Amino acid sequence: MEKQKKVLLTPDNSLIYYEISGKGFPLFLLHGNGGSGKYFEKQVPEFSHYFTVFTVDSRGHARSTNTSNTLTFDQMAADLYLIMEQEHIAKANIIGFSDGANLAMVFAKKYPEKLHRLVLNAGNTVVKGVSLPIRIVTALQYVFLKFLSLFNKKAKRHLLTVRLMMYDIGVSKSDLQKLSAKTLVIVGKYDIIKRVHSIYLAKEIPNASFILVPNQGHSFAKKDPETFNREILTFLEEK
Repeated sequence: MEKQKKVLLTPDNSLIYYEISGKGFPLFLLHGNGGSGKYFEKQVPEFSHYFTVFTVDSRGHARSTNTSNTLTFDQMAADLYLIMEQEHIAKANIIGFSDGANLAMVFAKKYPEKLHRLVLNAGNTVVKGVSLPIRIVTALQYVFLKFLSLFNKKAKRHLLTVRLMMYDIGVSKSDLQKLSAKTLVIVGKYDIIKRVHSIYLAKEIPNASFILVPNQGHSFAKKDPETFNREILTFLEEK
């Protein structure tokens, strides 16, 4: 499978790394917090048969840099928009996992005209949408990194990433109700995102359907790629 490796130079001189494979309608894959485009290694070969697949390393993650002192979903959404401009893409499908789903929702709010179909796997608009034990672990990690970042540059960068999980993403109920793209909310039965929150997303987004996958948790795209790929291709290929 041929892969093109590309870079976007942003207005603030950050470098956003992304890869392109396959042919067809554009499909963007957005990874979770602290991850990279490699998260979708079991999806890309399959999806490339049907789509031109873009796997993006979000700003400040993996092979992408961040020259800014902040890291927000708004910045990352703007980066995504600029990649689409650079590649002359009018509209695309987006699949987001975890923080990637959160980024996809922020992108959908800011640039609705750029979105064709949307897949949200384990996203949350509010911090309370995540199960309590995970929120406690994240808060402890944040405090620890905040201390370390006083004298360690790497910890300072990592702190910005973890900080994304400490605040609501800025997508309200009325924002969700304005999303016009056909949407699939898909989540494992044992995900760290509260089921009631995933159902809330599917209920508020006007054109959304909901799939609960038995026996699966947060990283279900990796653990059961056959089910993940099948459900998503069925949704994206639907007339």
